[in-house]
Amino acid sequence: MTAAAVARYLSCSVSTVRRMVGRSEIPHFRLGKLIRFRRSEIDAWLALHHDGDIPAEQSRDVAPHPDQLFLFGRDVATG
Repeated sequence: MTAAAVARYLSCSVSTVRRMVGRSEIPHFRLGKLIRFRRSEIDAWLALHHDGDIPAEQSRDVAPHPDQLFLFGRDVATG
């Protein structure tokens, strides 16, 4: 994978990926001057560096806080 593909995969910027490479914080390898990533190594790295788990049931059925504003057509009065 390229740095741009990893950035899309991680939902971050390319500069963030490049910064992590410079600090040796993310697994990568070099092909001459090119930097590449293996998806399997990125997935293993993510598994090692994640914080907490959210059960699937909880992530879908989260009750809104009464003070929370809703966007995209949800009416505040009817919730």
